Amino acid sequence: MSPRPLRPLPLAALAAACAAGLALVYALLVRTYAGQRIDEAALNGRLGSPAARRAAGELLTTIGVGSLVLVLALIAGQALVRRRAALALAAVGLVAGALLTTEVLKHLVLARPDLLPRPSALDHNSFPSGHTTIAFAAGLAATLAAPPRWRRPVAVGALLYGTAIGVATVAAGWHRPSDVAGALLVVTGWAAVIALAVAAADPDAFRDEVGEDAASGTAASTWARAADLEGYALVAVGAVVLGWAVAVAIVAGRHAGAIELTALNAAFVAACASIAALATVLTAALLLALREALPRGGGVAAAAAPLRRP
Repeated sequence: MSPRPLRPLPLAALAAACAAGLALVYALLVRTYAGQRIDEAALNGRLGSPAARRAAGELLTTIGVGSLVLVLALIAGQALVRRRAALALAAVGLVAGALLTTEVLKHLVLARPDLLPRPSALDHNSFPSGHTTIAFAAGLAATLAAPPRWRRPVAVGALLYGTAIGVATVAAGWHRPSDVAGALLVVTGWAAVIALAVAAADPDAFRDEVGEDAASGTAASTWARAADLEGYALVAVGAVVLGWAVAVAIVAGRHAGAIELTALNAAFVAACASIAALATVLTAALLLALREALPRGGGVAAAAAPLRRP
């Protein structure tokens, strides 16, 4: 297989799309009356079960300074053991850059106007979510720094954990749905920028990005394959369809007097489904961009190739 150089466009386009998406979410859900109504409805409709709120709170306790340092040490450590210093730096840079961006935007740049007639459940600007940023950034950092054979399953783990923390922040009343969406966009944009910068500075950093299919001998990406992308698409569509179907059923059942849930509960369910769908789409987009952008062939793999020829 002939070497393929770095193709910056896919990662650069993804980073730009995430920045535009972040601005759009802020403009529509934070700066408008209708957007704030939607956000507050989902926040106020979170599950009233004490057990559910307690479970959400316990999940959120996994996010902290100590746990973040430990996770980063493990991610960077395994990369250094494999002599992949660039990947260790990429992992640390991704988490640090995303978290710094979130905190600066939330506390210094972005403001939340009071547009609703009633006081909000949260009396401060909470866009984007710091907890979601940490969870999703740690997962994607682990994906970038993981050995090739572990990249795809680690990406799935990053998606599941990041989505769970995002939903938990809303269920616990810590964040609005827009805050979670903003955090997911910040992290994905940073992941694209970091991967592009590392690959440009060290073309061999991701040189083992492609393996060989044992049956056919053809190149197979260790980031995402066709079946993976189809699976992500099905999950995203399924989350939206199921979540919004449940929301409609709640509203209809309420009108019929069959259930005690309210339209606010329906808004919460729809918001959670949207969060899951957005996280899935962004994960798939990042994996696809990595597959299409990063160099292939050459390096150690190319040097060893002649040894496999008859």
